Amino acid sequence: MSSAPADLVNAVELAGRSATLERRLSLRQMPRLVDAGALEGTRASAELTFGEIEGRTTVEVQVSGELVLTCQRCLRPCTCAVNESASLVVMASDADEVPGGFEPLLGDAERLSVTEVIEEQLLLGLPLVPKHATTALCGAAPAAIAISATEAAADETQRPFANLRKLLDEGSG
Repeated sequence: MSSAPADLVNAVELAGRSATLERRLSLRQMPRLVDAGALEGTRASAELTFGEIEGRTTVEVQVSGELVLTCQRCLRPCTCAVNESASLVVMASDADEVPGGFEPLLGDAERLSVTEVIEEQLLLGLPLVPKHATTALCGAAPAAIAISATEAAADETQRPFANLRKLLDEGSG
């Protein structure tokens, strides 16, 4: 994925100033989220605060937004709120040791993609099974009620062995 020049920041410089960046993203700016099943209407906002620890560049990320996903009950769009935060340390390779309380962020600290950092946090915040908050909001509720009513009616009308005991008793006597 090629990042737009405005998306790339020098995290080392920002950390030296303890700078904070705010971004608002729409779905078209996050192709990996599209690949994960996000639908039109997905949007997110983020705040990234840069700092330093032990001579390394850190990024405190707070991401919130609404992900529009496919409900796994009714297969219609549903909105899932996401609110993720992380403490990251920018590292050139995974061989370096990560300071306690931080997660590694592999990349070049002088050319860091803000969008990729935000998108990664959103991907981590995806629900395992997206679904409407309540069955009343879900389009599957009326269909499920109709199916259970049909199954109940079928149970009452089909009893192929209901008279078997009576027939066996009459046949042995």
